[in-house]
Amino acid sequence: MKKTQLAQLIAGIVGVTAATGAFASGFQLLEQSGQGVGNGFAGSAASGEDASTAFFNPAVMPFMDKRTQITFGLDMVKPTAKFVDEGSTAPRFISAGKLGGDGGDAGSWNAVPATHMTFGLNKDLSLGISLGAPFGLKTDYEDSWRGRFHADKSDLKMIALSPSIAYKFTDTFSASIGAVYQHFEAELTQAVNFGGVVCDVAGASLCPLLTGLGTLNDKEGFSQVKGKSDDWGYQLGFAFQPSPSTRIGLAYRSAVSHHLTGDVHITRPTFGIALIDTGLAQRASDGPVSVDVKIPDTFIVSAFQKLDDKWTLQGDISRTGWSSIKTLDIYRNDGSLLSSSYYNWRDTWRVAVGGSYQFDASWKFRAGVAYDQTPVQAEFRTPRLPDSNRTWVSFGANYRMSEAVSFDLGYSHLFMSSSSLNDASYHAEYNPGGINTTAPLNNGVLKGHYDGSVDIIGMQVNYAF
Repeated sequence: MKKTQLAQLIAGIVGVTAATGAFASGFQLLEQSGQGVGNGFAGSAASGEDASTAFFNPAVMPFMDKRTQITFGLDMVKPTAKFVDEGSTAPRFISAGKLGGDGGDAGSWNAVPATHMTFGLNKDLSLGISLGAPFGLKTDYEDSWRGRFHADKSDLKMIALSPSIAYKFTDTFSASIGAVYQHFEAELTQAVNFGGVVCDVAGASLCPLLTGLGTLNDKEGFSQVKGKSDDWGYQLGFAFQPSPSTRIGLAYRSAVSHHLTGDVHITRPTFGIALIDTGLAQRASDGPVSVDVKIPDTFIVSAFQKLDDKWTLQGDISRTGWSSIKTLDIYRNDGSLLSSSYYNWRDTWRVAVGGSYQFDASWKFRAGVAYDQTPVQAEFRTPRLPDSNRTWVSFGANYRMSEAVSFDLGYSHLFMSSSSLNDASYHAEYNPGGINTTAPLNNGVLKGHYDGSVDIIGMQVNYAF
């Protein structure tokens, strides 16, 4: 079998797209505190109300009223993503009766836990430790849906540990530095049109014969790719407090380059022709794979203003460097390219404004709004990320049970713009080796739009020593 034919065969079998999409833009998870859910995460790098400061901006730790704290949080997140078909084209050799439906709701309830600790070591020096999930995704369609040759299940999991140290150089200025350790796991699945794959390999001389005999009809298989990686980044923070009622924070988290290693598992149908079945068993076998993914950097500028004894106002402007994700290239261990996908993501901005009202000694109420850009451009959208721009509306409350213990509860609803989709699994501007030239035929063209939203419930217990 020629090398280019083998590349086409493998690409058709392991045509896996990038894992994308979550509850902030892309697959970013802002949900690191129940307190932040209550005001749309406005002022996240400046407020310093509890130990979640260790995640958002450790430089604020020396300015906290109670500098030694621990916070346990759990955010429950329910994305909704429903596809509406608008003239999709079936893959070749797949019967119309087996094309399938619209896939149901691809979203499901997800739990996002987080734990944060801050320690005041002396009057100027503070230590922070944060454990959470800053990136992640899970979408899962019905197995028989019409877009199964583009995406079935996408599951990303990340655990990040972030130790940091902060020092107050003057009464008005502090800075922090820290490490970021990330453990990253990914699972991607989809259906495979083996009839189309065999036709490509057989070529113009044999494919018409096999087609006429009906050999290639409705020959579906399944591919699953799993991988994991561990790597390190860093974080920097600065805080400026010109008065007890005003604080400005700047926080930066570096990009982290992951080299995920794992395996591809392929389920193949039987054709009943020894040459085809033996060839697929040899050429489309299970085996080790790897992929490089660069998790983006983030930059936040926040402000916190205490208006009087009752009212505070907070604001956020943040940038996420999603342009680090342009392509997804999956390789076997021998260096051969298995699958190549083009995403061309762009950097995004998020703006949030919120405030709080101290009702009495026990109760504080919060609210906020935010606007969050998607990194996905319409012409590159895939069903793994039916992502679009979103508007946050948030409400929350803090109840103080004692001087040491308080509880936060927050709710956010994210209104998502309707997002169009016209996915052929192929982009002419990025097609190394010509391995994706038959993707529109073998995968079909998935055309329509998504209606979506997200609901977030945030809960948090704070203990100050």
